[in-house]
Amino acid sequence: MVLIGTSFWGFVLGTFVCVALYSFGISPWAPYPIFFPIWVAGIEANAHNIAAGLQPHNIHTFETLMGWIWLGGMGTTLPLVIMMLFWAKSSHLKAIGKITIAPAIFNINEPVVFGAPIAFNPILMIPMWLNGLLIPAITYIVLNMGMVTIPSQVMQMWYIPVGISTYLVNFDWRGLILLAVNLAVSFLIWYPFFKVYDMQEVGKEIAEAKVQNS
Repeated sequence: MVLIGTSFWGFVLGTFVCVALYSFGISPWAPYPIFFPIWVAGIEANAHNIAAGLQPHNIHTFETLMGWIWLGGMGTTLPLVIMMLFWAKSSHLKAIGKITIAPAIFNINEPVVFGAPIAFNPILMIPMWLNGLLIPAITYIVLNMGMVTIPSQVMQMWYIPVGISTYLVNFDWRGLILLAVNLAVSFLIWYPFFKVYDMQEVGKEIAEAKVQNS
């Protein structure tokens, strides 16, 4: 399992499975018994390599996920929250953005997943799945090419704000560039779906207002 999990496809598909389950309302903690042994074995092997004067090579660790992939929470939902807060025309989504921005900064996204909602919402589930595939793929390729240092120290404080947690997993400023790239890609993924959903919600609010007025 460790060999499969630490491969490119194991990393990407493992992350996607967690995101897909979450989009159907299943807690992201549910698959942890499967993946946590892979994460712990990976970071331990990386630490041993550093102690032996070698380079870390295991990318599929909790630290990697926390630093560059679960931005705002599993499914990379921080960009969506920012869009709702600043760009939403729907009063519902604007309110959700105001409520969820603080938790999102600390990588807690249950409020937006079940409040927007994303769970069981075909319009927002699709971009969440795309984030679950593309963001891990980009991260793995960049780390595997040696462009950013692979984490080699245990850092389980996932609730530290985005950006700070990214730097603390490896103390490599290049990781902040990767963070910016992942956020930009995620923004592009979320934006068209957000616009469609926002217009849909605005239409519902207009229809409800007409019914109330009549």
